Amino acid sequence: MRKLGAFIFLIMIGCASFAQDRLLEINHHVITFQGTKFEINNDGFPKQFSLTDSAAEVRSRQLLFEPMHFHFYTAPKIQEKMNGSDFALTAQNADSIVWKANSVSAHLNMSVQGKMLSNGVIRYKVSVTAIKDVELFNVNFHIPFEKSASKYLNGLGVKGGLRPDTVRWQYDNRPKVKPSVWIGNDTLGLYFDIDHRTTLLSDKGGRMQINVKGGSMLLDVYANQINLKENEQLNFNFDLIVTPQLATEQKIPVKKKLKFYHRLIKSH
Repeated sequence: MRKLGAFIFLIMIGCASFAQDRLLEINHHVITFQGTKFEINNDGFPKQFSLTDSAAEVRSRQLLFEPMHFHFYTAPKIQEKMNGSDFALTAQNADSIVWKANSVSAHLNMSVQGKMLSNGVIRYKVSVTAIKDVELFNVNFHIPFEKSASKYLNGLGVKGGLRPDTVRWQYDNRPKVKPSVWIGNDTLGLYFDIDHRTTLLSDKGGRMQINVKGGSMLLDVYANQINLKENEQLNFNFDLIVTPQLATEQKIPVKKKLKFYHRLIKSH
């Protein structure tokens, strides 16, 4: 009982300190926040998260092996080539920074809207619209982590601790296992949560797999055999929190970090 009370106290103090309004600064595509740099790619997705005091050992202080991105396959080895990107900053005030980007291929139009709140939560709304009828063999959304940044994992049915070699999740398990996960190391981490209104996964055999692939530790969200009629739309909405492991966060056991950051998401 004492341990439970101590954990609840840490959660309350931690969320209160993490959720305080903090100054968001943006220079071109780079937002700085709480000792962290968040670089946005031309397509609107995260290009890199890193610590601002990482002049030494730069690679080991970065979170992503390469930018987050989509793959749209029309056959096993043939994919849509997304062009344009059309990145623009649309709003900036004391509470948030908002941006958008648009990419187009022969069959698809992808619209990306991102919003970072002053408490560190990053909200993404992605819509993919068929320009003309198209059959998609596979759709993949990739978050490629640096291996050194993926020491620990909590979520997707894993109670928390050292990251297993392979973690799998599928949409059919959603009532029992939510599509949210925290991955990180002793200095930096990332919380990822898929919105329940996302249509990309709901009836498309949606799955998620996390395992080492090449030089990265890859989080792969995917669905297959999707047939879209002209003007039919899919959406993929998700939340992120980049989590520098400051004194408060370091006191939270790995197995409790998912609940810690989930409370922050739900509070806004």
